[in-house]
Amino acid sequence: MSVSQPKRHDHFSTRAIHVGSDPDPSTGAVVPSLSVATTFKQDGVGKPRGYDYSRSANPTRSALEALLTSLETSPSSLTSEDARDDASGGESLVFASGSAVTAAVAHWVTLAEAEGGAGGKDGQGGGGHVLSVNDVYGRTARYFSKTSKPTGLEVTYLDLEKAGGEGMRDAIRSDTRVPTNPSLLVPPLRLIASVINSLPEATRPLILVDTTFLSPFYITPLISASPGSPPLADIAYSSLSKYASGHSDIILGSVTVSPQTAKLRPNLVKGLRFLQNSLGASPSPRDCHLLIRSLKTLSVRMLKHGLNALRLANYLASHPDVERVRYPGFKEDDAFKSIEQLLSPNARRELEFLGWTFPYSPSTNDVGQLDRNSVAYTRTLGIPFGGMITFALKDAGAEQTEKFCTSLRVAALAESLGGVETLIEVPLGMTHSHLPKATLDELGITPNLVRLSVGIEDFDDLVDDLELGFNALKG
Repeated sequence: MSVSQPKRHDHFSTRAIHVGSDPDPSTGAVVPSLSVATTFKQDGVGKPRGYDYSRSANPTRSALEALLTSLETSPSSLTSEDARDDASGGESLVFASGSAVTAAVAHWVTLAEAEGGAGGKDGQGGGGHVLSVNDVYGRTARYFSKTSKPTGLEVTYLDLEKAGGEGMRDAIRSDTRVPTNPSLLVPPLRLIASVINSLPEATRPLILVDTTFLSPFYITPLISASPGSPPLADIAYSSLSKYASGHSDIILGSVTVSPQTAKLRPNLVKGLRFLQNSLGASPSPRDCHLLIRSLKTLSVRMLKHGLNALRLANYLASHPDVERVRYPGFKEDDAFKSIEQLLSPNARRELEFLGWTFPYSPSTNDVGQLDRNSVAYTRTLGIPFGGMITFALKDAGAEQTEKFCTSLRVAALAESLGGVETLIEVPLGMTHSHLPKATLDELGITPNLVRLSVGIEDFDDLVDDLELGFNALKG
């Protein structure tokens, strides 16, 4: 008779290093083995030892999926005794890219119920409705508007910051399957969850939150705030190419289903597994192996990203050549009041160690007496909350904005985000170029808007680098 192992109180950083990383049983190697096999010997006809073909499942991918599940869904009390296994009851699936995840989720909406899908318009497949935030990633908008058309999928874009509860209820249809949200806008997740959870459990839409810009270090919407209460979301989506990888050398994506949703709707995981296999969206085992390595340093990287970004937001907000700045963790940002309630228990714990107190309140000390390069001063600026900043150059057109970006020495003009190196880009001509002009205007995506993915370089060097850009604008 097997004896279940008791649960330990392992925290985020410990789980990031150990879950899915069993020492090799034959050699004792502490780095998990890489399985590159495409096929596996069976003990009889239809009797595999857990794996048959790597498109369907692979040992290295399984280890990564267990690790992601632990980071996205586990409070510290849900880890096995040896700290090597997730015990949350949730489930993660890793795909070849974030775009492959988008395709799989969209196909799940239109997939027949018999295959584990949402059923589309009538349960038989085809059609169905997605309610999406209007600031969705440009490539996702392109997928919704063009690639998914043959499936009959319909998409409604809504400004979730302005819609309120009534606006959301009006936008939900009988065939709405998945509401979504991304990026630097901070939709009212608690209100969204309240509206969706007030609908009949068996048929209500599922809430999908894109955690790419924050990683599970800063936000864990699949973890309930208190025992017995529903989490803020059913599904977490992430482009693992970004902060999870952290080194701009891996293309992967993931989707994680909360323990509650996996239990109540087992067909959801079944349908997503079916699509992962049948769409051929399987990731490379080598990339999975490398990502397991990358996730071990996620905590220390994310802290540095956040501290650098908070300090840079303050620097940019007071710069005479900057028109406006958006960083949700900066206390002057319109979304700052929402940040504290979204901060993950792990990030809160790490920040408390650095002297932050919650509920957050600015220091009562004389800020002018604090060293501006100290943690004490940084605490007066707000709360580290990811590494992404957007800002607009004052009175700059498209050519001047390009000149600013190409004059930098440290930051590279490039798409993507989340790497240890600082990247800068112009959304209008790059990541959001596929959005309609009306949407661009509504979102304030102007020729002078710049997006900065703040890396983990030295803060003073990043300031000096940005000054090169500002000086270039002055000729």
